[in-house]
Amino acid sequence: MTFTFRFALFLLLLISANLVSAQDSVVTKPIVDVVLLKDGSKLSGTIVKWELARGMELKLITGAIVNIPKEEIVKVYQDLPFSAQHSLAPEMYARGPRPYAFREEGVYQTFSGFISFSDPGGAGVHYSIGHRFNRLLGVGLGVGFESNDFWYTRNMVPIYAEARGFLLPQRITPYYALKLGYGIALSDPINGTLDAKGGVLFCPEFGVRFGGRTVSYYLGLEYKIQNATWRTTDWWNGGEFTDKVSYRRLELRTGLVF
Repeated sequence: MTFTFRFALFLLLLISANLVSAQDSVVTKPIVDVVLLKDGSKLSGTIVKWELARGMELKLITGAIVNIPKEEIVKVYQDLPFSAQHSLAPEMYARGPRPYAFREEGVYQTFSGFISFSDPGGAGVHYSIGHRFNRLLGVGLGVGFESNDFWYTRNMVPIYAEARGFLLPQRITPYYALKLGYGIALSDPINGTLDAKGGVLFCPEFGVRFGGRTVSYYLGLEYKIQNATWRTTDWWNGGEFTDKVSYRRLELRTGLVF
């Protein structure tokens, strides 16, 4: 075998090896979809569903699926999932901030609890359900159970209509709520509450919602106006006494909205 033939065979093998390496390089570096968001962050993955009027569903490189509203999308393009130096260590891929994915329209529910700062104190839990027309306005109905006095048994079941909304299309935003209804006062003769009569309930509330996801939590202050009348056993002096109460209370409320 001549030197020229050996040299030609060597060049042929070298070129073939380079072509195979190049093909392997293309195969091991798939193209991914990159979504640039309004807050400057980027999400990489595969577009599962894209409705131009509503937004898109994106499967991230990590495997998680997120819904991105159309108003948060600035640009969509394709790129390699990782740079060359990180191709062997995907766990070091820097994830951007979680996107805003709060559902601004449709059915909503809340579950919350409160504690009163007033003397003689009080606490309770509430549940509400309604329809959100947009981010700024949702209306619904609510019910709860409250203890309005830690010294006497003065329990109430408030039933009310409410309006609530969120001021900013962000993960952390101020919110407002307004409740108007009637508080049903409950008697409990065994514990000394012989007779009870409820009254009108009015309650404005302001605070901050955190999360911006399908389920978010909130923390706020409310001012409650509630009228009621109680006829109670006087355990200390014997006999009975009647209280006509007009509660004016500042309360701390926290809960979930979904």
